Amino acid sequence: MQIARTAVYAIVVSMCGTAALAEIDILSVTFSCENNTRVPVSYFNASDGSGAAAMLLEDQLIAMKQVQSGSGIRYESVGGAGTYMLRSKGWEATISHQADGSTAPERVLFRDCVGK
Repeated sequence: MQIARTAVYAIVVSMCGTAALAEIDILSVTFSCENNTRVPVSYFNASDGSGAAAMLLEDQLIAMKQVQSGSGIRYESVGGAGTYMLRSKGWEATISHQADGSTAPERVLFRDCVGK
């Protein structure tokens, strides 16, 4: 688990400005989704307003950056095959994936996720 924390911290450092690193709030939440699937997510919010998150999905650590959203919050994965998306409003979330290529359809992986 220490390797995962180190990896997440390195990703957060690269995504947030160095001036903001002095003040990063970290919030860890475990979402309970359909079919009793549990998805742990850690949110990293810098004092400059930038945000990042990391989720553990099927034994894979997925780093995400916060992107513009019309309502609620939205995170998209950084690198890797395709794009993972985490959308949430309040304590409810949906996790989806879009294969490489912007014309590929987005596929919802988990819906009805509730954070604890």
